[in-house]
Amino acid sequence: MMNDEAKSEQTADERGEKDVPPPAGPGCQTGSPRAGEAPNEHDVVAAEGRSPFWKRRVVWMVVVAVAVVVVAAVVGGMVWSRHVKDEALSGCRQQAGQIRHLAGTSLGKDAIEAGKVGKKDVADAKTWEALQTSQKKLAGLVREGVPACDATSRVAAQGQKSKAAASLKSMEKARANVEKSAKAVLASRDTKVLKDTQDLLSAKVGQAKQLLDSSAGNVADDATRTALSQRIDAANGLLGSHKGKVADLQQTSQALDDAVNGVNASVQAKAEADAQAAAAAAAAQARAAQQQARNRQGQAAGGSAQGNQQPERIHNGGYSSFKEWMAHHEPLGNGCNAAGFCAIG
Repeated sequence: MMNDEAKSEQTADERGEKDVPPPAGPGCQTGSPRAGEAPNEHDVVAAEGRSPFWKRRVVWMVVVAVAVVVVAAVVGGMVWSRHVKDEALSGCRQQAGQIRHLAGTSLGKDAIEAGKVGKKDVADAKTWEALQTSQKKLAGLVREGVPACDATSRVAAQGQKSKAAASLKSMEKARANVEKSAKAVLASRDTKVLKDTQDLLSAKVGQAKQLLDSSAGNVADDATRTALSQRIDAANGLLGSHKGKVADLQQTSQALDDAVNGVNASVQAKAEADAQAAAAAAAAQARAAQQQARNRQGQAAGGSAQGNQQPERIHNGGYSSFKEWMAHHEPLGNGCNAAGFCAIG
């Protein structure tokens, strides 16, 4: 069986309150107090079953430290939360400002020019449709306006910042899509203009060839046909290379038009000259016919007059009148004067 002192130590060990004796020093004695001596604090605390003062002080210090840590954590958490909220709101406002700036900034010159191009003016209608879709998307984002940045909590502020960031990204993407679609529309328009110009020049070449063939021998100046032939060859060469720019095709087309006009003018000049020559020949022929008719009429009139006067000339001795006969008649034995009086002699 254990004695009372062993039991007391075991009980203290179980409670975790076994006292550690202070180190022995000069003038200090260990062990139980002697008879007649006053018990020390250690003996009193041990006898009463209480922890010594320095242990209680450590416990309080731990409690206070924990409390300080908790308070510091709470305060630090509040400060951190406020900082995060303010930072989120600041980022939200910055992004909102960028959205406002983009919404009020006009697009580039390509987008403005492409907005004036019609669907019938492009080679590929899909490019035009894509531009309409991207423009509507951008217009919708502009109508949404600027996101709010007025949250009162950290979580809400972070949510507003995320929303503003997404809106800004959508705005930038929409503007980029419009610019990209605009470039595609302009390229498709230029392709159609080039093809239309090539087709027009090709058609003019065909018409010019027909004119060149039909005008052979029908021009006042054959040099115009030579010039037209040269312009036709130049146009065919440009069309065959497939490298001609719109300006080059238009210039060649204009030169071909000038050559065609030259041949047409020469054809017209010859036609007018031929018409004038024909008119002059016809007039000369008409005058000759009229002269022949007058000659025939004169001959006919002369014969008729001689036939009518023959009997009278016979009746008057071959003279046209009696007076003429009397002027030339000399009666035998008598004389007649010029007045027609005769005397018998």
